[in-house]
Amino acid sequence: MRLQHLCLILSVGGLLLGCGGGASDAPALVEATGTVLMDGKPVVGASVTFVVEKSPISTGITDSAGKFTLNTGGRSGVPVGNAKVGIVKMVSTSGATATSTPADMMKMAAAGKMGPTKPKGEIPMKYADPDKSTLVAIIDKDPAKNVFEYKLVD
Repeated sequence: MRLQHLCLILSVGGLLLGCGGGASDAPALVEATGTVLMDGKPVVGASVTFVVEKSPISTGITDSAGKFTLNTGGRSGVPVGNAKVGIVKMVSTSGATATSTPADMMKMAAAGKMGPTKPKGEIPMKYADPDKSTLVAIIDKDPAKNVFEYKLVD
């Protein structure tokens, strides 16, 4: 009986190891970075999306200098190819900020300075959808060529 259980466990274990996508199924990635500017100023906290046909979506978030680094599926980099690009940054119109404490928000609400939260684009929404933004990138095998700058205008 123990031998049967052992054989069953080894068989199921072998099937599990042989099934599913592993790293070998994932596309090769190359490093890619960039900068997002709005009216000449860095955009902080924007979400940048690269969509390369027949590949997983790559994303990055801009830092205090407007710079981003792309990641795909939790791995650093982006697949090689032509990418459609989307950039979006939503802000709350409630008056609260990322650094507002609950006490600050209660004071703003009591003073009538905080209305209902309505998301609003800090940059024009025309840049949000990669299929409609007209922003593009050509991802090269050479990472040195994969530095992009997006100068957005209102």
